Amino acid sequence: GGGGGGAARAAVCDVSSALSDEAGSCVIIVRDVTEKERLAQLEREATAAAVERQKDEEANRFSRHEVKNGVLAALSQLDSISSDLRRKVGLEAGATFHRSLASMRSGLTHTLETVLSQALARDVLHGNYLPRTAPCKIEQALGLAWQINERFPLTTHPSPLPVVDIDQRLLCLVHRNALSNACKYGRHGGVVATEVVLAGDQLTIRVVNEPGEQHESVRGLDPASVFAKGTRLHGVSSDEAIATARVSKGDGGWVMAKCAECMLGECSIAFREAETVFELRCPAPQRLEESFLDEADLSAGVTALAIDDCEFQLVCLEAVFASLGIPEESTTLIGTTDEEVKGAADTIVAAVEALPPDGRLLLIVDENLDLAFPSSETVSGSYAARTALNRMPPSEEARTLVLVRSANDSESDVALYNERTHGFLSKAPSEPDRRTVLRAWVTRFGCEAVTRKGAPARSAADSAQLDDEDEMRAAAAAELRRLVALIGAERASAPWCELWKWLHRLKGALGSSRALGCCGADELIRTIESLRSRGELEEAVWSLIERGSLAIAPSLVPGT
Repeated sequence: GGGGGGAARAAVCDVSSALSDEAGSCVIIVRDVTEKERLAQLEREATAAAVERQKDEEANRFSRHEVKNGVLAALSQLDSISSDLRRKVGLEAGATFHRSLASMRSGLTHTLETVLSQALARDVLHGNYLPRTAPCKIEQALGLAWQINERFPLTTHPSPLPVVDIDQRLLCLVHRNALSNACKYGRHGGVVATEVVLAGDQLTIRVVNEPGEQHESVRGLDPASVFAKGTRLHGVSSDEAIATARVSKGDGGWVMAKCAECMLGECSIAFREAETVFELRCPAPQRLEESFLDEADLSAGVTALAIDDCEFQLVCLEAVFASLGIPEESTTLIGTTDEEVKGAADTIVAAVEALPPDGRLLLIVDENLDLAFPSSETVSGSYAARTALNRMPPSEEARTLVLVRSANDSESDVALYNERTHGFLSKAPSEPDRRTVLRAWVTRFGCEAVTRKGAPARSAADSAQLDDEDEMRAAAAAELRRLVALIGAERASAPWCELWKWLHRLKGALGSSRALGCCGADELIRTIESLRSRGELEEAVWSLIERGSLAIAPSLVPGT
């Protein structure tokens, strides 16, 4: 081969020749393979970059876990100290110390949220994050993410704001980045105001800061360029207030725009003469009134059926049915034997046929129903439910609400569940399962399909629910320890198909711990999910899962 040159770029050529003795000639063929060579080079560079990115992500994931586990352990110790102090000294005598502990807990929680936000941003940028909308009190959420005071005032229109349906983590990530940028590039020590406006189902959040040192230099720029990858609006400055811009990669606006896209919204920024205004706009439909959900239950005319192969998850579902006011005699829990799993569709049809004329069925089915060892077969709960529904006339299906419950909540997974059934119930919910089920019930059957009771009549039930939650916390902690011990003992000898079943159950137990308000389960769930296609459980990965799970268990039951 040879090469040719030019003023703009070099060309790569492939040269071949052939001699002809009879004709006394030589034929030379020159082919330009510049584009082919350039494409090969780009492929090599892309492969190398992908390998480096994967190595960086694994290193970052390990570092995040180590930080997170340390913070979780410290939070658990704080809760234990606070519990002992409350028991021995009392609230009034130890008021000052309690305030100090609360301040320490707030700081540690903020650190943990920062670590989790980094993981959240990575998932958003890679397109792996599925927004989880839930009821959100915006003033409270933004106030927890960033302290509201005279320098950082918060105003709302209307005031107070109603509860809306939105992904709180994405919202707080965008708002926190906007405030951080306002502090970094605005006037040093200047006021940074947040204005929240809810008009119909459209939410607008504005962050306004006073002009910084280089404000005039950016006023002529295209505002849309702020949200492009690698955009740095400020150069090196002697002002300490924006000295951090020197180490900025210029991806902050790009990250915020990606988060806004996940919320089906958009970002914009305006550099005005006397201020800079960042604006986030996204849909935020109002939720059912909290009082309605507190007073509503399914105590009349509802039969409940739960199908799950894990006894602990059946205990969780039994508690969900009890919180909905469904009588115990109207509740059926199955799935712990192969016969029950294989006959799930028949059981569903029989349950509907046994309903009274004005009755309805609430069915919650686990997606992955594993048959007992040595079988490696897994029955799809959503498929079994769809099979049962197809065997019913439309009038019978109209009396059922079928929800698929799973720890697998990717966009494609949820789309499949919704296609086969009537909805999805996450094992790592962002709100209590009781409320999620009630919302789905009202959406399908209307508000008149629930039983409403006055708030005073529910006070005893609320107290009982608190006792049930304490029992659930203890059961979740015990289940985490049991599964960790089981996997640890069988890891070297059990076949992968059996080991994956137990890892999947551990993922579900971690999701349930998250539902009980325990932080730190999300990253462990993602780590377990990443093992799905590997076919093996490496020592380093298992060590990370084991330490993280055992760090979560004591935090479920403070004082233990």
